[in-house]
Amino acid sequence: MPMQTRRPAGTKSIFPPRRDYTSLSIKDLLDAREAYHVYLSQLDNVIATAIGRYCIHQDDWYAHNPPDRPRPKDVHRITGPRTLANSVIRPWSWPAVLVFVRQWEQPHKLASDLVPSTLYLPDGRVVPTCVIAAPPDEELPAPSEGPFHASHLLGGGYACLREHQGEQSLGTFACLTRKGGSYYALTNRHVAGGDGESVRAYIRGAYEPIGITSNIAVDRQPMASMFPLWGQQSALLTLDAGLVKIDNINDWTSQAFGIGEIGELFDATEHSITLDMIGCPVRAFGGVSGVIEGEVRALFFRYEVVGGQEHVTDMLIGPRREDDKAQKKDPRIEHPLTRPGDSGTLWFYDPPATPRPSDGNEDLGTAPDVPEEGAHARRLRPLAMQWGGQRVRTADGKKSAYALGSFLSSICRSLDTEVVRNWSLGHDEYWGKVGHFSIGWKACDKVSGDLKELMRLNQARIGFPDDTIAQGKAFKVGREGFVPLADVPDYVWVHSWRTYENIQHFADIDIEDVNGGPSMLERCAKNSDEIAASVWKAYFDGFANAGVGPEVGVLPFRVWQIWDAMVAYLKAKDVLRFVAAAGVMAHYVGDASQPLHCSYLHHGVPPMRKVNGREYPVPRDDPEFQAFKETAPAKIHGIYEENMLEVDTATALAGIDDALKGRRPLNVGKTGHDAATAVIKLMSDAQDRLEPMDIINADDPSQGPTKRAAALWNNKKIREATIVSLADSVQVLAALWTSAWVQGGSAAGIAKNKIREYTEEELQPVYRNDRTFVPSLSLDQMAKSGKFEPPP
Repeated sequence: MPMQTRRPAGTKSIFPPRRDYTSLSIKDLLDAREAYHVYLSQLDNVIATAIGRYCIHQDDWYAHNPPDRPRPKDVHRITGPRTLANSVIRPWSWPAVLVFVRQWEQPHKLASDLVPSTLYLPDGRVVPTCVIAAPPDEELPAPSEGPFHASHLLGGGYACLREHQGEQSLGTFACLTRKGGSYYALTNRHVAGGDGESVRAYIRGAYEPIGITSNIAVDRQPMASMFPLWGQQSALLTLDAGLVKIDNINDWTSQAFGIGEIGELFDATEHSITLDMIGCPVRAFGGVSGVIEGEVRALFFRYEVVGGQEHVTDMLIGPRREDDKAQKKDPRIEHPLTRPGDSGTLWFYDPPATPRPSDGNEDLGTAPDVPEEGAHARRLRPLAMQWGGQRVRTADGKKSAYALGSFLSSICRSLDTEVVRNWSLGHDEYWGKVGHFSIGWKACDKVSGDLKELMRLNQARIGFPDDTIAQGKAFKVGREGFVPLADVPDYVWVHSWRTYENIQHFADIDIEDVNGGPSMLERCAKNSDEIAASVWKAYFDGFANAGVGPEVGVLPFRVWQIWDAMVAYLKAKDVLRFVAAAGVMAHYVGDASQPLHCSYLHHGVPPMRKVNGREYPVPRDDPEFQAFKETAPAKIHGIYEENMLEVDTATALAGIDDALKGRRPLNVGKTGHDAATAVIKLMSDAQDRLEPMDIINADDPSQGPTKRAAALWNNKKIREATIVSLADSVQVLAALWTSAWVQGGSAAGIAKNKIREYTEEELQPVYRNDRTFVPSLSLDQMAKSGKFEPPP
């Protein structure tokens, strides 16, 4: 690459000094591109242009050496393709017009189709070009593992869906906004388009209605009206934004899932937009992809010309080349891997967690470049809303993608709306994860011997310690990212190929049977022989035959199944899968310790229907129940189990530790049936300690989620009973691990080299891709297998 060094001040031999590339402005670059637009657009190989800074091939001498260190004679220039994925931006990268080409060719082969290395303007300005290979990837993307949302509290980053004329339009909510006294969710127009059509959000494994489309939307705006000082009369800026009028503001937080609080909006004007934005790290949480990390690679990306009108977008976001840790974990990953359904995602400036080394600007009064702290999560500044993307491939088969976004300030100005930043704050970045991660982590400290060594080595793969959970900053979930095992059932399995995963998390068994007999919970607590898949099937079949609920649930049998698998894995000396199974078991044991997970009052008091003079809940698929589920009282499950624990997380976690002090280890027996019996006792004790109606009666559905959660937390009986139940689940989980370890024959010889830390790369394929790993079974399948019956 022809690198131009800058001479020290005072050594220039002519006056006025010749203009250096480094002195070029955004206006210079835009003018040069405009002057050469017709020429460049007629080159068959050119597919788009943008402005930015010169991209240096990562293997080139100047990728690691500034221009005052000339290239040695024995170090050759890199002549291979330069892509967004294999190039870097350095402080000495000069301003340039970026030219994206379909195919990389050596200059001598292009003849008249050669992209000029320099653009000359009539007034003497000289502007360099940088050619970037971006061959489109026309293959269909692999099936996504997302969405990932495990909470009923809505916010930015949630997947959304609109059905119209037989087609589905999928996108992501950007953030909460306000216009004319009403609240709206901002997303792309293809989701928010039309007027009065239902829009649904993905919540805990299903799309549920949350609002209706409005006619408040914008497709494009003249660039001259948004940035009048830069002219560009023929350019139209793509905004692709629209507003969805939400049904109930109390179901929302202004936080963005996976991000935290929304900071001060970046006001994009001719004075604030500079080439210093190139290379800035950014992050987002896509409704389909989860965490996406990238960096700004170009501005004012011109991707299309239609009828003489040039279609331009404000920002192009490419792979974050500084993400060395991710590259080392899996060199095939090139961020950002944005996917269909991520449109509408809000991109935020992502400063490093620790201050960067001094850059010599301290004298200018620059502040440390670190994230701002919010109430219970970090606070990041929003830059742009994604409206599209383009997948690309390289000659070596690697795939990547870049995201296309519009400045959020331009969107708000065009829609005359403002971003809501202070509604229902105080949640961590991934709300709804406190209980499961703490239970799994703490259980690792409650076992002994070689098992304790094994589980402590893998403690970070299962959950998080108290200080991390209390801060809410470490957990990341993405399409290609690792999810700690304790919440894999919620974040990965609920919305995967595991058809029957939902019923593994609960068992609504605290209601008398259809003939008026004792509830299944009461029967099983008194006689463990009732813990049999065949007996439970008859119990639930009775309700179904009468046309009533409750819904089938198999929670104790799920723990039984995983316990059996752990024993089998250990006998086969498969310690990797033993650890994976132990980690996911933490989730179900945690569920069992919560009163609402074993109750027909799971979502509050449902609509009831009489059978033989007795009242039973209507089936979950009944329209009456579906309508009830959208009401505020039906949100009690998430308010109690998720939001309440976020009111004072540090106190809750410390309370669990206090409740565990002085307890002796439990003995849960030698069989899977014994494991299920221990879970039934955990469920029964939880309800004896805190009845579901106690929770429901203490709730005020007229309040918002934060106030409802605070009221429950401030109720001494509810707070203390919940903490003791969570402590019980830690103790039971440790006992289940111990019994499986013993019954698996650990004393017979597990090689010391297998008692080690298992990596994310080893564990992730087990829970994501292995269909034989503790598959989610229906109650019918369990009953037919004969494996879930009491031992003779």
